[in-house]
Amino acid sequence: MKEIEIWKFIKTIISQNMKVALLTVVESSDSSPGKQGFKMAVDEDRNIIGTIGGGIMEKNLIFESLAYLKASEKYFIKTLYHNQESANEKSGLICGGKQIVAISVFDYADKIIVGKILSTLEAQSETILSISQNGITLNSKMNSVSRYTFKFENDINYEYKELYGNPDTIYIIGGGHVGLAISKILANLDFHIIVIDHREDVITMRNNIYAHKKIICSYDEVGKYIKEGGMSYVVIVSPQHISDEVALKSVINKNLKYLGVMGSKRKIRTIRDNIILSGFDPELLSKVHMPIGLEIGAQTPDEIAVSIAAEIIKEKYSKTI
Repeated sequence: MKEIEIWKFIKTIISQNMKVALLTVVESSDSSPGKQGFKMAVDEDRNIIGTIGGGIMEKNLIFESLAYLKASEKYFIKTLYHNQESANEKSGLICGGKQIVAISVFDYADKIIVGKILSTLEAQSETILSISQNGITLNSKMNSVSRYTFKFENDINYEYKELYGNPDTIYIIGGGHVGLAISKILANLDFHIIVIDHREDVITMRNNIYAHKKIICSYDEVGKYIKEGGMSYVVIVSPQHISDEVALKSVINKNLKYLGVMGSKRKIRTIRDNIILSGFDPELLSKVHMPIGLEIGAQTPDEIAVSIAAEIIKEKYSKTI
């Protein structure tokens, strides 16, 4: 998990009694390359981990971070415009839009909060990470919250909140060739991967070295293993349309970021009709991606996995849950 690596880097630097700056994109718009939640850490030797969008903008901020590390204050905020004609501070990019970056400086005195953040990430404990002019804190999650929120009055009065601790989790229902291919791709995209199948002897399930967890259960029970919320994604790619239908019935009422079912148009039509005949509200089907994936003419398991991963990433950065 990339977030863990960033905080491990911060812990290592401050344990050497050196300073490190954490740059967090707290807001972005239009075609800004740095999206809300992106993070990068920079130490006194200009070693970096993570990214806030890359390019000349990132290069400039790495150099500027050296000044932040020497300042008496520890918390700053910077608004950059990706437009050469802007009357405000320009990022050096021309892609349009803007991004606001919060800069937080850590030293040895911050070892307790850094340790708490690392422990939260390692335990996958859901919490709220808050960044403001007063520093960084962890707070208990209260009811349903958005993944990111940002309130800004001015450079000395702002607050960014991020749902933290739990990683983006992909539940792959079906441990066959497509399930293995999806696992491989999403492992490189920083997803926590859970594969569910009813078969214990499937070679592709045994060979799946990318899954963080494998569950063997009947398809009508998969719903009890799936956590709801804006960081949960479910793909149904079981070996038969009957098991796809059973699995879909088990999860269709859940509040998920993404839910998709693989299949031909004919198969999908059959599943849709059967779901409605079973008494489910037809409106529930409107949130299901059927057939799953972006239409790119995919044929092989790896190609199908690319189309599914692309659709999931598209949904990840949408504002809906």
